[in-house]
Amino acid sequence: MTGQNLSRRSLLKGIGLATGTATLGLPMTACNGNGSGAGGNVSFLTWDTTSGSPLYTVAENWAKGAGRSIDIQSVPGDDYDTKLRTVLASGSAPTAIRINDDYVAGYHAEGSLLDLRPYLEKDGIKPDDYFPVAFNFPKQQDGAHAAWPIMTNPGVIYCNVDAFAEAGVPLPPKEWTTSGWTWDDFLDAAKKLTKPNGERWGALIFPDTSLETVWTVNNGSDGIYSKDATRFTLAEGPAAEAVQWIADLALVHKVHPDFATVTAGRQTPNWALSQLGTGKAAMLLALTSGIPYLRTNAKVKWDIFPPPMKVARKTVNTMTVLAVPKASKDPDAAWEFLKYCVGADASKLLAESRGFMPVSKTSSSLFVADDKGPANLALVTQALANAVNENFSRYIERARTIYRPVLDDVWSGKQTAAAALGGVKQKVEDVLAGKG
Repeated sequence: MTGQNLSRRSLLKGIGLATGTATLGLPMTACNGNGSGAGGNVSFLTWDTTSGSPLYTVAENWAKGAGRSIDIQSVPGDDYDTKLRTVLASGSAPTAIRINDDYVAGYHAEGSLLDLRPYLEKDGIKPDDYFPVAFNFPKQQDGAHAAWPIMTNPGVIYCNVDAFAEAGVPLPPKEWTTSGWTWDDFLDAAKKLTKPNGERWGALIFPDTSLETVWTVNNGSDGIYSKDATRFTLAEGPAAEAVQWIADLALVHKVHPDFATVTAGRQTPNWALSQLGTGKAAMLLALTSGIPYLRTNAKVKWDIFPPPMKVARKTVNTMTVLAVPKASKDPDAAWEFLKYCVGADASKLLAESRGFMPVSKTSSSLFVADDKGPANLALVTQALANAVNENFSRYIERARTIYRPVLDDVWSGKQTAAAALGGVKQKVEDVLAGKG
């Protein structure tokens, strides 16, 4: 990740997944101590999940109900992928793992993940019971169902309602309409909401890498990559135009903090959310995982709204995803754990954060607004109905190391989006083709 880009994983801490290590039932060294049958030991490798956090509690509840001991191994997020690759290659794979949704395709292509189709078929899992954007995500080109999302986390526009009232600017529509609330409307509102000398910014967009999908898809592009994940479409006309439009919020229109301010700010945890919550920013693009932070810390009245549209009105969806290593010594137990994580008891607990929607469609009934906000919580269900996943390939981890650094030059005004992204297009596409 580059200076201006927040890891989407860091935003997943919004439901209390703070850095730490926690163990239930077994010492931390028992990662390979998987038994079989009821009462056996299982291990779960995850990141930043501490005792008392929702995911930890779900795992704890499952273990108690199953009559098992569970070793929850929590690795700090920045070190997680390195640790995961190490344990998968060690011959002592955990029973179940959490996996970055960005890298499911890559791990599957490497042969590291168990195909869950036999379990789905055996238990009569019905796709219609789940949000399609989540259920269909783990399906691979060879037909394998490589992972199991348990929570969804779409992008929305957070608005400082107090700032809109003070400036006399109408709030965006609460419903996910197919017209109105355009890019021009967004820019006009941002100009009216901005106060001089950095007292208040009308918009704060580019700390969140979600913009690479939200704005580009809404301008008619496939997003960062083509649907077949062979072309670097972020460098092509509609997407590059969208990236430049975002950069110009700061460079031309002065309604967005400049690159240096964002770079300095993001060294502080939850900096972007705090700008909205303290009244320093009037509009913020962020994932719904930011809701718990604002419910606790916001000093202003706030709510959530759809992103502005141009060609379309879509948003990005990210997920909390679990999987079973192909080398798991107790895949049946792993599947029972994964299945529990989308059941009624787990969904009720996970939904209490208000930041993540469990993947079963019935979970929308659990998302009920209260006096802490957001009042427009029902928008999350609408967002999922209009969400897209990034078009991933097995090589995106490498691709990002090539294109994200040049975005710094775009945000700082050193190069246009077309020049910067176009300059690395072939390199990125070589990587996507497995040549890099």
